[in-house]
Amino acid sequence: MPVVTYCSLLCGFMCQNSPLQPNNTTQEEVQAEVGGHVRLPSRHRIQGKVTFMYMQKSSSSIFVNGHYDEKHVQPDETFRNRTKVDPHRPPAWVDLWDVRVTDEGAYDCILRDEAKQTKMLTLYLKVTANYSAPAVTVSYSNESDGGRGLEVTCSSSGGYPNVRVEWIFQPQAAGAHWTETNESSVQDPITMLYTVSTSIFINCSQPLKIRCTVGGAVSQQEEVCNTSGPVPDDRMVITAAVITAILFILVMIIMVKKEKACPTIDTPDVEAGADQFELQTLT
Repeated sequence: MPVVTYCSLLCGFMCQNSPLQPNNTTQEEVQAEVGGHVRLPSRHRIQGKVTFMYMQKSSSSIFVNGHYDEKHVQPDETFRNRTKVDPHRPPAWVDLWDVRVTDEGAYDCILRDEAKQTKMLTLYLKVTANYSAPAVTVSYSNESDGGRGLEVTCSSSGGYPNVRVEWIFQPQAAGAHWTETNESSVQDPITMLYTVSTSIFINCSQPLKIRCTVGGAVSQQEEVCNTSGPVPDDRMVITAAVITAILFILVMIIMVKKEKACPTIDTPDVEAGADQFELQTLT
């Protein structure tokens, strides 16, 4: 079975047929997740068998897949081994597996039936990827606001498209009580997925319960600004305990050395001397 390239397929078809009519064009949006499967349909009322089907990426004219009578067509390398055509079931469609961020965009699909009617569909594939559960870290300040301020950071990764971090306070915190100090968004050059992170500084005036959301993913709840004040750092507690132990040992050593340096008093000799003094006094 001969292999037809996508260039010769489209050129040959267009040469044999009249230009497409605007009233034959329809639009549709399809959604898919990264790594998943999606069906790209051509929803037309085709009369009888589809004799020609051609789907391409609109922006780059890359041939996705198609069908031309009994001839075998070869998809572009970008979509090879990831697509399959089924033009015989209404509506005709192209199955796409292992969806990637780079697959997002507009697609053109041209169809022709046995009655030699030609129709065109433009559809848009929207690609998404779920962000990981956001991680929240809290850093207490020992300088600002007398130690009553703190910095909260929310970060999440592996998502698409790029989104901002949203904060949820209970009770609701006024904007004057917190400010955004840092925001970053990094896109992986290979997977095209995003890692986002945002930090805010909270001026503690009341106890708060705080969460953050990233593209629908919600973090665990954190309790901050407790009236008992910031929780001391474990390293500080350990350091203070070690210093206290060292000081105690030094004091004990000094006391032992002082006791060894002082002369001891022989109690029996003193008592004997006192007895002799009393005898001399009596005589």
